[in-house]
Amino acid sequence: MKWIDLIKYSSVQLRKLDDQGVPCGFGSGCLLDFKGERFLLTVFHVAQKSSKWSAQIKFDDETQKIEVLFLNEFSYLAGFSEDGKTIKDVEFSFHPVRPDFKSFYHNRNWRGETLELKERPIFTVSDIGEPNKNTLYGFSGDIKPTLFPDLNALETTQHIYHGLRFDRVENDVLYFKLPEDHPGHEMFQGCSGAPIIGEDGKVVSLVSGGCENTNEIFGCNLAKCIRTLDYFLE
Repeated sequence: MKWIDLIKYSSVQLRKLDDQGVPCGFGSGCLLDFKGERFLLTVFHVAQKSSKWSAQIKFDDETQKIEVLFLNEFSYLAGFSEDGKTIKDVEFSFHPVRPDFKSFYHNRNWRGETLELKERPIFTVSDIGEPNKNTLYGFSGDIKPTLFPDLNALETTQHIYHGLRFDRVENDVLYFKLPEDHPGHEMFQGCSGAPIIGEDGKVVSLVSGGCENTNEIFGCNLAKCIRTLDYFLE
């Protein structure tokens, strides 16, 4: 699969639901096959020890509703602070799903017509890599959610960001420089947890946040998180 297509299709859309079942939180994630199991990965600040999240599968034409997988509380990791005196949450969360679970990129227009339907890729541990300063990176996510209560509808806009370059790692956080001026945080809200993927097809991080002043996007050290997950599953 081409790099841009891998960025476009890999990001699983997560929705947090309120008590009335209306989406009130938005995030992203990706699927990973690891040690004979399938996991949904995202970042800690999206999952936040909540059991009110769901993973979007696709739109069901028969019921005229979005098919979702309701999730239990995500598992998460913790580690010592830099001074070794306190324990802090790691910006990484995971949730086991059925080995045959699938999610789809489903693009529909305002008329309800399907423009594109494609199964999302599922990564393996061989797809996880270390960042390289000579490689371009990118990610995608659904942004600008708009609810239409009278129509019982939700509209989002998918945005694909590419051309990022790895800059540095600080305290197990990977920093990437944007290829142009930071457009403002509202243009990234909904992308947290999306996989950051290189031209070489390697996933190196999950989007955690950004900084307008330094023109950066940052995320977890995914390779280290997977090594810790490996230990957790022993």
